[in-house]
Amino acid sequence: MRGLLKNNIYATLLSGKIFAAFICFAGIIIVGVISQSLLAAYGLIAYGLMGTVGFSVCALIAVKKEFSSKWGKYKLTLPVKRTDIIKSQFWNQLIWLFVGVVFAGTGIGLSWLFHGCLFDQPLDILMLFTLGISVSLLMGALYFPAFYLFGEERGEIILLIALLCAFGLDCMLVGIINNLFAPGTAAMIIGAAILLLCSLSAFSASCPLTIWVYNRKEY
Repeated sequence: MRGLLKNNIYATLLSGKIFAAFICFAGIIIVGVISQSLLAAYGLIAYGLMGTVGFSVCALIAVKKEFSSKWGKYKLTLPVKRTDIIKSQFWNQLIWLFVGVVFAGTGIGLSWLFHGCLFDQPLDILMLFTLGISVSLLMGALYFPAFYLFGEERGEIILLIALLCAFGLDCMLVGIINNLFAPGTAAMIIGAAILLLCSLSAFSASCPLTIWVYNRKEY
């Protein structure tokens, strides 16, 4: 399991480095913005979501690259369990999600340090990171079983659909939460907890489902 996880991390590393360079460049721009305008606030939101979701996308792209290079099929000839192969991919996404949160948090933290909070309420940052984490988890929850169910050659379109569906599901959940609770601090905290709980539950349930699909694949 540890060797499989290391392999997945190394497989993601190249894409991760390229995206890290991009997000660092974007972070320099974000930190360098002095304006307190609405446009600057939207830029900060976009940066936070890109950083949180982008590294998770890199981790999922690595799964497709494994099968393009035939390594995904070669692993089945090694003394490893199919269950461990899938679990290592889920853990790999969680690790890169954490990397994304660190990058996004660093950029936003430096922006706040130099220019102050650009949001109406400092607590808005909670919902920003909650949304990014939730989208990443839901994206993985949808991508992994669909990837093995519909075929590795469709990996790119499956990833795009999973990302769009994840955003759509989170928007739907946010809409439901806003209708159920009156605006305020308590509603934001409850809403963040609901988003995280739903996305974590979906991600956790997706792992055994993906294992079940993968165990029935013939290569």
